[in-house]
Amino acid sequence: MNWWRRRNWITVLVGVSLLVMAQDASAQTASKPSFLEGDTRLACECLLCLAAGPQAPKECQAALTKYYMIQAGSPFKTMVMRRNFLQLCPKQ
Repeated sequence: MNWWRRRNWITVLVGVSLLVMAQDASAQTASKPSFLEGDTRLACECLLCLAAGPQAPKECQAALTKYYMIQAGSPFKTMVMRRNFLQLCPKQ
């Protein structure tokens, strides 16, 4: 009977220590969430909106306007500039 009480306390102490370590680990990893802003956000929105096709919702208007306002002297330069804009969206 005495060994059971000792083992029970050890289990409780291990459980409490694991909870404390988990709490401490979550406090260290909790950081300010990073949200996309500016042209990076518009580029990601534009990729999603272009994928939606002609049925793009109203929320796509700002991103698509930015995309279609990118124009250069030749169609090739326009295509390159638009592609560079879309590449602002991070891949990870």
